[in-house]
Amino acid sequence: MRDVLLEKIELLRQRMVSMGLEFGLDHPEVLEYSKKIDQLHNELNQMDHNLSKVGKKKQSYCFYILDKKAYFA
Repeated sequence: MRDVLLEKIELLRQRMVSMGLEFGLDHPEVLEYSKKIDQLHNELNQMDHNLSKVGKKKQSYCFYILDKKAYFA
């Protein structure tokens, strides 16, 4: 589940940057992407917090882009 959240965050970030470059950072769609990314970050932080409460170490991750697709290792 954590990997899915990370991938969603990165894909939304890429779209947000692309839209921001084309239409400007104050465009309504760019701001909506930013809000969605914030919500997913909050979910990720809550998930990590819950893992730490049960004594599990959160997984570290690396991100890379290959052929316009986001991957996590």
